[in-house]
Amino acid sequence: MEFVHPLEPILIIDDTKNSRDYLNQILTDLGYEDILECEDFDCAKPLLSEKSPKVIFLDVEIPDSEGSDILTYINNCYPHIHVVICFGHNSFENVENTWELSAKGVIAKPFNVQKVDTVMKRLELIE
Repeated sequence: MEFVHPLEPILIIDDTKNSRDYLNQILTDLGYEDILECEDFDCAKPLLSEKSPKVIFLDVEIPDSEGSDILTYINNCYPHIHVVICFGHNSFENVENTWELSAKGVIAKPFNVQKVDTVMKRLELIE
């Protein structure tokens, strides 16, 4: 019998291909199969309604939008989606208000299996 993850599909929004690829590989290694990727919010926006992701890993610094603006949009239009904010060491100040905006998790780059697994397990408890 195949195990179905209740938190799929997963959408990764990050302008850096290496970050997207690496996070995708970690999620795949953890057993997740339905993983979508976008480099910016223009690409991601139609997927919100078409694919109905359960979890979004959102980089706070993408070229076409502010992470907080995207988070506000998702919370208003798709409140069922769990958003995990991702940030590099040089962008920590952009993360400070994400808890106020209802982010369900925050994870620092570089990603590692343990951090991603912990975040996903926490989200499964919410679900």
